[in-house]
Amino acid sequence: MDEAQAIPAVEAAAHADPSRAGGLLRGVWKFARKKPLGAFGFLLIIFLFAMTLGTPKAEFGAPALPDRPFGFELGSPWMQRYDDEKLFTTQSGYVASYESPTFEHWLGTDQSGRDTWARIVNGARRSMFIGVWALVVATIIGASIGIASGFWGGWIDMISQRFMDALQSFPALIALILIVTINPSIPIINDEGDQATLLMAACALGLVGIPGVQRITRGVVLSVREQQYVEAARVIGATDARIMWGYILPNIFSSIIVVFSTGIGVVILAEAALTFIVPDKLPLGTSWGFMLNDSYASLGDAPWPGIFSAAAISLAVLGFNLAGDALRDVLDPRLRQR
Repeated sequence: MDEAQAIPAVEAAAHADPSRAGGLLRGVWKFARKKPLGAFGFLLIIFLFAMTLGTPKAEFGAPALPDRPFGFELGSPWMQRYDDEKLFTTQSGYVASYESPTFEHWLGTDQSGRDTWARIVNGARRSMFIGVWALVVATIIGASIGIASGFWGGWIDMISQRFMDALQSFPALIALILIVTINPSIPIINDEGDQATLLMAACALGLVGIPGVQRITRGVVLSVREQQYVEAARVIGATDARIMWGYILPNIFSSIIVVFSTGIGVVILAEAALTFIVPDKLPLGTSWGFMLNDSYASLGDAPWPGIFSAAAISLAVLGFNLAGDALRDVLDPRLRQR
C-alpha cells in the first residue's frame, strides 16, 4: 500500500463510528437488566481475575503455576497490601495471631500472624489459573472426542463411550488423590521429583472432567449433524474433517463456552478439596484449601481465617455457576425468549 492509499485508511480509522462502543454498552446493560444474577456472576469473576493481576516480568519459560501460567512471570498481585508470608507482631512483640478484622488488616490475621486479605488475593491466582488450565485440557480433549464420536457414530462411538463410562465409573475425588499420589513423571508438566506440581494437578483435574465435556458435546453433535446445512455440505463434497471443524464446531461453540464457564467453578472446588484432604501431596504455597486446612482446628475460637477462605471458595463457585447459567440462557435459542 502506497502513501496515497494509506492516508485515507488511517483517517477513516481515526473517525470510526463511535456507535459500536455505544452498542456494546447497550448490549451489556440489556444483559444486566434481563439477567441480573448472571451480571452479578460476571462481576465476581472479573473481581477474582483482577486479584490475580501483577506486573509482568521479562522472565520466560515453560508454564508453571501459579506465577507463570502462560509462559511469562507475573509479579506480586497488585491488590495485596502486604506480602502473603509477612509475619505481623503486636506492640508487645508477640505474634499477632488470629487478629480480628481491622483497618490495618481488613480480614484479620491467621495463626502465624499473616494478613488474611493478602493470602486470599494470592490464593486466587492459584485457584483461578488451575481452573483455567484444567478446563482447557478437559475442553480440548473432551470436545474433540465428542465431535468425532457424535459425527461418525458406529464402532468409534461405541468404543469412545465405553471408555468414557470406565472413566466416569471411578469416583472423581479418589481418582485425583490417586494421580497426585502416584505422581507420574512427565516432562514440563511434572518433573520436580517426589511432589506433584500444580500443573500436574491441573492436568489431573482436567482428565477427570473429560467425560462430562465429551458427553455434552456428543449430545449436541448428534442433533446438529442432522441439520440441512450439514447435508448440503456433504452434497457439495466437503470432507468429514471440513464438516466437523467448519460446520459443526461453530454451531456447538456456545454449548462449549457454557461447559467451560461452569466447569471452572467445579475445578476450583475440587482443587480446594484436594489441598484440604491431602495437603502433603501438593506444593506448599498460598491456597484457599490450605488456609481452610490450617484454620480447621481453631474454627470455634478464631473463625475469621476459615470463614474468609471458605467464603472465597463459595463466591468463586457461585460466580462461575451464575455466569454459566446466564450464558446458557442467552446463547441457547430455545431459552432466549424466556
